[in-house]
Amino acid sequence: MLSELVGAGVLGATGAFGAYWYLKFRDVLPMESALRASQRSLHDFTAFTRDTMERAYAPEQPEHYGDIANYYLIKLHKVFPDSCLLVFEKGDGQWRLVNYLKHFKAEPKLLTSYKWSAFDRSLADSELLRFDDARAGDYQGVAELFSIFDIRSALICPFRPAAGAPDRLILLGAPTPAAFDAAQPYLRFVASQLSSISKVSDRVFALKKESDHLKQEVDAMVKELDVAGSRLIQRARERKALYEVVTKVTGPEKDAQGGCAAILNIVAKMMEADVVATLLFDETKGELVVSPGAYGIPDEDRMLYSIPLGNQASASVRTFLSRKPFITDDAQDDPDVLARYAKLWEIHSLMIVPISLHDRIIGVMRVGSRRKDFFTPDQLEFLSIIADELAIIIEMFTLYENLSNTAQELAQLNKMKDEFLATVSHELKTPLTTIKGFVSVILSGEVGPLNEQQTNFLSVTDQSVNRLSSLINNLLDLSRLNGKVEMEFQKVDLAEMVRNSISMMLLKARENNVELVNEAKELPHVKADTRWIAQVIDNLVINAIKYAGRGAHVKVTGTDKGEAVVICVEDNGPGIPAEEQKLVFDKFYRGRTSLNQVPGTGLGLAISKSVVEKHGGKIWLESKPGKGCRFCFALPVDKTRKEA
Repeated sequence: MLSELVGAGVLGATGAFGAYWYLKFRDVLPMESALRASQRSLHDFTAFTRDTMERAYAPEQPEHYGDIANYYLIKLHKVFPDSCLLVFEKGDGQWRLVNYLKHFKAEPKLLTSYKWSAFDRSLADSELLRFDDARAGDYQGVAELFSIFDIRSALICPFRPAAGAPDRLILLGAPTPAAFDAAQPYLRFVASQLSSISKVSDRVFALKKESDHLKQEVDAMVKELDVAGSRLIQRARERKALYEVVTKVTGPEKDAQGGCAAILNIVAKMMEADVVATLLFDETKGELVVSPGAYGIPDEDRMLYSIPLGNQASASVRTFLSRKPFITDDAQDDPDVLARYAKLWEIHSLMIVPISLHDRIIGVMRVGSRRKDFFTPDQLEFLSIIADELAIIIEMFTLYENLSNTAQELAQLNKMKDEFLATVSHELKTPLTTIKGFVSVILSGEVGPLNEQQTNFLSVTDQSVNRLSSLINNLLDLSRLNGKVEMEFQKVDLAEMVRNSISMMLLKARENNVELVNEAKELPHVKADTRWIAQVIDNLVINAIKYAGRGAHVKVTGTDKGEAVVICVEDNGPGIPAEEQKLVFDKFYRGRTSLNQVPGTGLGLAISKSVVEKHGGKIWLESKPGKGCRFCFALPVDKTRKEA
């Protein structure tokens, strides 16, 4: 009995063991194999997506988008080397072959048009279409192309670039559909990535275009301000010349006639005029008479020119009575001018301004040129100023009061210029602040999660906004320095300022793999404005870090020269060509070799030069191409320091 039980148990165990391995071989092992294959596929797909996303970037130009698309296709073709990849673009109702990857029997022609209803159906449905036997259907529109690439099975995946760009699709072709199941997620991923990059890039291009437009507007404003400043300087020079003449006239000699002649001579040279004369009112005769000292009129002709105030046909009389300036392009052919006098002196272009003193008018000034259409409204305005000065000389009246009013006018214009620049800069900052705010909100994840690529693209946008803000701040600093900025001088330890600057720049140096060394130790104190001098040190250090290149060595030194302290920032970078060294301190100048490689505004060194000079110091450059750069500035030592 026991032996029978043992035998039954052995038989049962043997049967169970056999059943276990039967089921394992039939069901479990295939499932485990499938699981491992699925895990390998997932690992390969994850590695593919990670690798392509890490190397993805926002193109700087629209035409660079094709390079990114080629990169993705090459990576995809490496995964499926036995297949072929064709990229089609839709235009004018047909599909054009714009790119392909595969060894072909005969070279196909790019930009050749094709028609296949499957293309339109895939685009319309925005779905991936699979044709295990593409030749079984209507493929006449692409039969020749399929023959060249030996395509019997096709997998079509559409993708839509940014608005305005043509629709595209990727076709993966093969002799058999064996790899189509594995290829579908890869195709969808590539199409999704190319669509996303196109849309983000389109926004980046728009922001860059807007940034360039804003920069152009700022440049135009700066040029206008420079022109306005040049005009102010010219006006100041004109006033100075007139002041010298007036000083002579009001001196011991009291030579009013000689002073008037000198001024008319100045007017003729400044206006490039052929005739300049003053017609003063003779109360006894009731006429306007040419006064002595006229330019370009012989004395014998001067006596011929006198006009009664009752002659309203004369432009000089009307100017005298109305006190309104007059200008004409051709006095010999103008019914508002007495043509016989214009012909007498061969005059075409003519300006007439009243000479008045406060509420009393004493005459007019006529300025003529033998050239037609020669004078401008700006010259007419300046001539009115000259006429005011003439009235003062003729009447010997309140010279210094007039000069004081002129100085106030120039100061007010300069103030208006500064206020205008400040207002414009504020208006530019407002949209920039809005852009930066929204970008920061998106980057923070408050409006939804971002993938790594989106974060990178938005970070680039944020950096561009920061650069434009830096440009506006530099323009404001330059405007203040060109004006009468008040420096707050105090006793300053330059060695400590250098240490502070280097501590702030260490992170930037590490990012660029630059070794930053401080050799500025104990130095005598100087009188300086800490805010501006700190900006000078920061500008020189950050320039050395940016332009010296990765792996460079930058050191800051300080030297006591007795009467001055010299701070130098030295690097072992590529240096600056000799022909560019004299330009580096000019506004907006940037070296040709680094123009497209290193971001910047071209204002840092110009600001540094202005600051150092306002401190009574000097800044200079020492450089040899291939042997690095050395920027130095010197400031006078504080004479009030206590002797040891």
